Amino acid sequence: MKIYDPTKNDSLGQFRGGGRIIQMLRENLETEAEFVADFNLVNQDDTLLVPFWKPFEAPILEKKITKRQILIIFDVIPLKYPSHFPPGIKGKLNLWRNKQALKNYDRIITISEHSRDDIIQHLGIGDDKIAVVYPTYTNSFASSKTAEKKTSTAPYCLYVGDANWNKNLVNLARAIKIADVKCLFVGKGFKNLEHDHEAMGHPELAELRQFLHEVQGDERFVFKGYVSDEELAGLYHEARCNLLISRDEGFGLSYLEAATQKCPSVLSDIKVLREIGDDSAIFADPEDPAKIALGIKKYFSDIALREKMGNLAFSHSKKFSPKIFGDKILATISSL
Repeated sequence: MKIYDPTKNDSLGQFRGGGRIIQMLRENLETEAEFVADFNLVNQDDTLLVPFWKPFEAPILEKKITKRQILIIFDVIPLKYPSHFPPGIKGKLNLWRNKQALKNYDRIITISEHSRDDIIQHLGIGDDKIAVVYPTYTNSFASSKTAEKKTSTAPYCLYVGDANWNKNLVNLARAIKIADVKCLFVGKGFKNLEHDHEAMGHPELAELRQFLHEVQGDERFVFKGYVSDEELAGLYHEARCNLLISRDEGFGLSYLEAATQKCPSVLSDIKVLREIGDDSAIFADPEDPAKIALGIKKYFSDIALREKMGNLAFSHSKKFSPKIFGDKILATISSL
């Protein structure tokens, strides 16, 4: 089996969004697959897994070059909300090309039942062609830290992710203000964007512009930017809670990463996060900052609840173990 991995030669960061899934595949399938950055290294008799799909960018592969071809599609959120993810003329053309290219794949892997339903609806792919394989956590999160949480540390909650419209950052900011707590924001999307006026003019960043206006000068909001996985695991371990109150998601990876460190979460009460989190989190209406704030304050004020939900989330995270992920990927490929 060959897995396409252009990330080592990716100086411009074109494939940065897929870096996490590549990391998962490398950690769990290194002995089962060869990772290649060039399709010229693929033979006709190979099985090829392409772990990237971006609807408004040119297709990575537009023809059948191997006996079996599998594609991973995380979600189709940009297709569901075109007013918030305007494709432009070039994007629409690339979307048409991408839809044509889908015919060359024997199986589509996606990351939740919710995403599977969306792919069926928005891409017209048959249910029998789609397999759901839940993502896992990477090695840096594989064991919960055993040290006691530092009670002397100034308490904070944590947001980990990007800054797209579906992340619901404005309502998140308002909830943090109501709860009157400190929140750390981790992710490349929060580094220096407020100074990049050309980028900030893009219509996709309207929510981020409003968010930055909402938090300007407020010391309760701390922007960490990118941190290593090791540092991130430590931040989860010490946080009072993780926040993920998105309008939509393909999976919700920060919930899982936090769970491995016994960090409880406040999640938006939407279908996909109910699917992933089950009963191991506090759920809140993503459009109601007051209810989000109530969930946050519960974790800050109730130590017993925080420990109970952290342990419950930790137990639930075992359902997404690396072994289960690797076995499911291999089983999906073998079924072809």
